[in-house]
Amino acid sequence: MEGLLHDTDSMGIIPRIVQDIFNYIYSMDENLEFHIKVSYFEIYLDKIRDLLDVSKTNLSVHEDKNRVPYVKGCTERFVCSPEEVMDTIDEGKSNRHVAVTNMNEHSSRSHSIFLINVKQENTATEQKLSGKLYLVDLAGSEKVSKTGAEGAVLDEAKNINKSLSSLGNVIAALAEGTAYIPYRDSKMTRILQDSLGGNCRTTIIICCSPSSYNEAETKSTLMFGQSLQCSSMIHVERKTIKNTVCVNVELTAEQWKKKYEREKEKNKTLRNTVTWLENELNRWRNVKLMPMSPSPPKARVCQWRSSLTRRRPTPRVLALDNVINDKPASTPNVPGVRLTDVEKDKCEAELSKLYKQMDDKDDEINQQSQLAEKLKQQMLDQEEAVVVVLVLVVVLVVVVVVREVLVVV
Repeated sequence: MEGLLHDTDSMGIIPRIVQDIFNYIYSMDENLEFHIKVSYFEIYLDKIRDLLDVSKTNLSVHEDKNRVPYVKGCTERFVCSPEEVMDTIDEGKSNRHVAVTNMNEHSSRSHSIFLINVKQENTATEQKLSGKLYLVDLAGSEKVSKTGAEGAVLDEAKNINKSLSSLGNVIAALAEGTAYIPYRDSKMTRILQDSLGGNCRTTIIICCSPSSYNEAETKSTLMFGQSLQCSSMIHVERKTIKNTVCVNVELTAEQWKKKYEREKEKNKTLRNTVTWLENELNRWRNVKLMPMSPSPPKARVCQWRSSLTRRRPTPRVLALDNVINDKPASTPNVPGVRLTDVEKDKCEAELSKLYKQMDDKDDEINQQSQLAEKLKQQMLDQEEAVVVVLVLVVVLVVVVVVREVLVVV
């Protein structure tokens, strides 16, 4: 992914992307102002660890006001040149977990994510645009029989394979179109929730070996990449993931005012439609039924049915049909009725309350996890102290026995 960061010919994908971003910025108009900040963290043993501040070892995932997941408390650095980005990558790369296995001398023991956040502001119109670029370096799946992993390296391999399996389950659920997507099964899938089926364009690059010795791993890696193939439309023959891409625009005060006026006018039209529908409903309820003869003539019934069939529905009747069947309005003057503002606000409040409860539970889980780690460390320290005491006792016993032997002699 990184290659040789400071060599233009041997640099990897990440530094080339950084160079393209800054080259594009340098070619823009002078009235455009850019703010770029980067973050670098890894997912080690299913725990988020900040690579730019090693003291942050168990970060939590929260959601912003737009319900987009983000890593809370992660270090963010503002950069203004490609060289500063390369230095940041060098610093984070030196703090990443690696180990030696039978298949790789510098085997990655974690998934790393390099985040580039770009904000653009037009100084003339005050319009703001924002975008994020997630550059993810996934650790490869491992077979313990080939890597010869043992102890802590074996635990790392288990967590790597587990997180990759969670990613595969999320991709399978998105491809099948199921109602529930298991994003929360893994920290990695939770962070990349918006990149999988959200407001993103996703690209995957597969690294595999042409050696026959690694045939099984190469095949499984290619199949994994095929299942992850993303496009803007769902293919009929091959199931792929559908992402919904939109522009992240921060509206100015004038634009918010215009949008408010449009929504206000739309609300007025909807209220008029509701009033008309209520009056129409009351009119139909109050109508008196005409007495019918016991056996109406057959010709008269046929004529009545044919007149109903030939009668063309009025725009008001079409609007009523749209409301009943929850379809968009066919006429601009009589739009369909949706949820009221009160109902929408109530739903939004309930959803915000539920998400707040989920965030609180995440914080509580993180606190309990940190407390468990502290208790575990205390137990280890106590065990070491007990071992030291036992050793001292044994030494004293040996000294006493030796002294008694010498006295006897």
